[in-house]
Amino acid sequence: MKLLKKILPAALTLSIFLMIIIVGCNSSDNSGEEIDVELIEAESEPPSKIRLFFKVDLGEENQFATLEPSAFDILEDGSQISRLESQADIQREPGDFLYSSVLMLDLSGSILNNADLPRLKEAATTFIERTMPVEGEDLYGTREMSVYWFDGEQNIHPLVGFTSVRDSLISGIESISEDISNDRSTNLNGAVIQGLSVMDDRLQEVREDSSGATAGSMVLFTDGTDQAGYVSTEQAMDSVRNAAKEHSLFTIGLGGEIDQEILKSFGKDGFELAEDSLELNDSFLAVAKRLEAESNSYYVLEYCSPKRSGQHSLELRANYEDKFGSFQTQFSAEGFSGGCTVE
Repeated sequence: MKLLKKILPAALTLSIFLMIIIVGCNSSDNSGEEIDVELIEAESEPPSKIRLFFKVDLGEENQFATLEPSAFDILEDGSQISRLESQADIQREPGDFLYSSVLMLDLSGSILNNADLPRLKEAATTFIERTMPVEGEDLYGTREMSVYWFDGEQNIHPLVGFTSVRDSLISGIESISEDISNDRSTNLNGAVIQGLSVMDDRLQEVREDSSGATAGSMVLFTDGTDQAGYVSTEQAMDSVRNAAKEHSLFTIGLGGEIDQEILKSFGKDGFELAEDSLELNDSFLAVAKRLEAESNSYYVLEYCSPKRSGQHSLELRANYEDKFGSFQTQFSAEGFSGGCTVE
């Protein structure tokens, strides 16, 4: 799925055709909106199917709520489209959406050379068990994860590549030993920058290899501050500020040697503090819940447009209790025809 880079000639295909003109809830026609709805990608396919990939933020108090198809209204040229006639539906099967996560672990000397390592491995395992479905569960194939670690060396180290197999991730965590690193220092800033780069590369790879929508997150754990000095904290913060809108970043800090303000800034979508290693399990579980809510906030909605020619406006409204939010865009229906189905 590519993001609206050009309008393809009608004589060729109708694949990517939408031009985003307004994203989010800043339309002057939508005063009173309280839900943040952001269009990420949009495309069409013959004969007249429209596919929208977007994120809905219901607010902190409703972060675990999931909207059903009936919560969305589709308007073309200001008129609501029948949900039944358009066959509008949310797509949640593997191939429709993939949420990719990077678990980034600090394995510098202060972790490896005391009693914290077994508890970190236990907490990381719990995190994986909470966030990664197993084969046979509904969400299996819609989530994947990789595990990296860092110490004082300039580059981060891969432990487990991206996979949907929970047991492979847990086996990687179990393989961590006290002698995995030869550098006791901490390249925290480098881990932030390189971890986000891993996410960028993975999301781009998924988009090139499939028609599915994709988003992702990084969860970074550390018990200290940057000591290696390869890159500055400001450089790391720049990478966080410039992260793609479909990237989330969570941080977990352990003990009294961390800089909480820096980790809160790095963890733009959530920060958890474990006073000691006995609290690590709870901290990882708290982030697991946040990550689960984040992954569930993305939607892929497909519907069949009744338009058959011309340029048209499209508005999608999300409704939750007494609140609503929307985004608007435009599309061309040149070449549209009957026979559309949403499966």
